[in-house]
Amino acid sequence: MRPDEVALIFDLDNTLLMSNIDFQAVRHRLIDLLEAAGAADRPRDALLPLSLPELVALGAAARASLAEAMWTVIGQAELEGLAGATPAGPAPAVLEALRTRGFQLAVLTNNAGGMLTEVLAAFGLAQYFRVVATRDSVSALKPAPDGIRYVLAHLSGARRAYMIGDAWIDARAAEAAGVKFVGVGSRRDAVEARGIPIWAWVDDLSGLLDLDFEG
Repeated sequence: MRPDEVALIFDLDNTLLMSNIDFQAVRHRLIDLLEAAGAADRPRDALLPLSLPELVALGAAARASLAEAMWTVIGQAELEGLAGATPAGPAPAVLEALRTRGFQLAVLTNNAGGMLTEVLAAFGLAQYFRVVATRDSVSALKPAPDGIRYVLAHLSGARRAYMIGDAWIDARAAEAAGVKFVGVGSRRDAVEARGIPIWAWVDDLSGLLDLDFEG
């Protein structure tokens, strides 16, 4: 398979950028809102493993204004995280090498668009991606597969795809979309605990350069 027939789809937070968002703290704030509104359908300990979109869905099932309040909490955390973000280790060099080899590169994030494009450009990363898909682009967020399908629909000639990320929601989205998952970082146990298939796992982005995406 030619490299230009391979799509490499990157998660954003803690994969390409270290944005320092405390996702567990955000979950607690969302659960606080659910509990205050009487919309929590299970104990806090059972809600904490859910993704942020899954928590918001519980709020939306109760009333639209609750979901809007929850998205406001998430949006503020994203803005604060992006304001202090830094590239993840060797991200620029790795992306340059992968693009030079001919792979089609894309970003898929549950974050809002907002200042994301500016941040990617400021770090010299925006130039590498043919598609940047945010929650403003897709109909359902990770762990749903819709974002991966959106990216592939906007890439020309991609016959194989890999989702590259650090979290179980990336792996679950890959599984649901029928593409391979490549994990990055220290949270492999969290993915394995959910029984989600892993094609490969690397300690940091530089490990991607040793993988055979074309074989």
